[in-house]
Amino acid sequence: MKPETLWTLVGTGTAVLTGVLARQSLKQGARRGALEPPVNPDRDDVQWRQALLWGAASGMAVGVARVVGWKVASAGMRRTRRSRRGQRILSRLED
Repeated sequence: MKPETLWTLVGTGTAVLTGVLARQSLKQGARRGALEPPVNPDRDDVQWRQALLWGAASGMAVGVARVVGWKVASAGMRRTRRSRRGQRILSRLED
């Protein structure tokens, strides 16, 4: 496997995982607080304000989590490439 492909898999996987975790934790936090996340913003009983606030909050949280995930994955790959054990593992994957 090429190093670029390995990095794409690790980076994307980490970014997706952190995004999903951020969205789930935001839902749990909102349920404990005053804001109930709208199940379907298209329904008539959901106010514009509530739908827009939820969309902005969840979009920002997921975006920040994805960036953090990419940075953590990048730091982990650099740390792995510096260690002998990591180099052995990566050489097996990259062949």
